[in-house]
Amino acid sequence: MQKTSFLQSQTILRALEFALAKGGFAGSARQKKTAETLVKDMKSTRSVSGRHQLLTNLLRRGASIEEMIKATGSSRRTIFRYLNHLEEAGVDLSLNEGKYRLK
Repeated sequence: MQKTSFLQSQTILRALEFALAKGGFAGSARQKKTAETLVKDMKSTRSVSGRHQLLTNLLRRGASIEEMIKATGSSRRTIFRYLNHLEEAGVDLSLNEGKYRLK
């Protein structure tokens, strides 16, 4: 299986949402349903993409590692891997008083 980066998955998600909003799949109900299902799956916390989004939202207000573990149901190691994914995508993070935040 090919790995997809945080930035790639977010680009795909935004493109699908945009196409759905603009009626881009109006000619094919099957394609529209597939796109809607993909968007739903990508936003679900069962997917890496969904957990990335959840972490991004938590980081906007500031969150500790323990808060991120609880919110995502992921291990400590996985949270650090996700934070690395965000940094590799160019997201600036800061750590202050035990809370990670977006810069």
